[in-house]
Amino acid sequence: MTFTTYSLLNVASAVLIGGLGVVIASVRITARTQNRHYRTARTYLSVAFILLALLKLVEFAVPKDNENSLTGCIALIVGALQAMCFTASLLLFIRPQWVTPRRVWSQLAVILLASVALVLCQVLLPAAHYRVALIVASLLYVALLAFYTVVFRKAYRQFGNDMYDYYQEEDLNRQLRWIGYTFYTSLVVGCLVFLSVSGIQGLDSLFIIIYSAFYVYLTSRFINYGQYVSTVMRAVLPQPEPVAPMMPEPQPDAAEAEEPVDEVADHDEQDRYAGIGDRLKVWVDERRYLSADLGVKDVAAELGTTPRRLSEYFSEVVGEDFVKWRLRLRLQYACRLIEQNPGRPMREVAAEAGFGDRSYFYRKFAEVLGITVTRYKQQASTTNA
Repeated sequence: MTFTTYSLLNVASAVLIGGLGVVIASVRITARTQNRHYRTARTYLSVAFILLALLKLVEFAVPKDNENSLTGCIALIVGALQAMCFTASLLLFIRPQWVTPRRVWSQLAVILLASVALVLCQVLLPAAHYRVALIVASLLYVALLAFYTVVFRKAYRQFGNDMYDYYQEEDLNRQLRWIGYTFYTSLVVGCLVFLSVSGIQGLDSLFIIIYSAFYVYLTSRFINYGQYVSTVMRAVLPQPEPVAPMMPEPQPDAAEAEEPVDEVADHDEQDRYAGIGDRLKVWVDERRYLSADLGVKDVAAELGTTPRRLSEYFSEVVGEDFVKWRLRLRLQYACRLIEQNPGRPMREVAAEAGFGDRSYFYRKFAEVLGITVTRYKQQASTTNA
């Protein structure tokens, strides 16, 4: 067997991708209920990576006179399998209830049947007839990519709505935009499979370099997602509604029974939120407002009330909604950090103040406080000098 630059590139890519598959399979994921979809995604991705590596090695072992014709066949088969695995994995990140065993197995069966038919055409049909079959397979592949794009776009829009509805945080949505970027990058790579189908080794070599780089990127994104699992799953999976503690209704004594109706209503209004205010003060003293992964439902549960009652409390007693109030507390805390140490990196200040996205922190700082972070930092430096 003659080793060429192209064949060596194929082998190097197969070894790299196979190694990345082993890395993904080795990622330690704790056996908690909220991590079960993350573990399933790990299985899909590791199998996809290792399968591609094996198929590339098979392609390398094929005699040279059949290499070009088989390259296009394998490229479409692998592309379809990768598209299914990548889409399923990313859906497990944002809309796991859409990825059911029945859907996965039915799609896999269709792809495998089409793949067997294409391989038989390559083996049994004359070259001219096989090219027609390859064109038909290419059109079906494009249709598959279009189908996955429609499914993902719908799921991603719902994911964004779920995250904002639960956390009322633009910041979290910004931090997780990479999931959408990853899908569309994989879509571009999937379209570039036709560089390999062309049978031109120069174009195929370029495709190998591109998708190898993408697999490295996808591996890093998968590992990074681990820090967001709990945050995302709380928002996108059905959660039991927190129940406010039941308080026994006080029985009015004779004196209270004679109290005018309007005075009783005033007392009820005052007592209605008394417990929330006291618990909220403790919540603030403990700086729970710095926790970026706490949604309104979580906060309400910690305060022993319901999201609706908490919203009513902020509207009627505090005078602003909870999200703006919490944002202001975080910005005030960030100001104190800057005043204490103006030279501290802003990425550390933003993270400690509960902001995961630095650009969002800069924008909200200027919007709410009426001064830029840079200007505030300069003033703090002058004051401390």
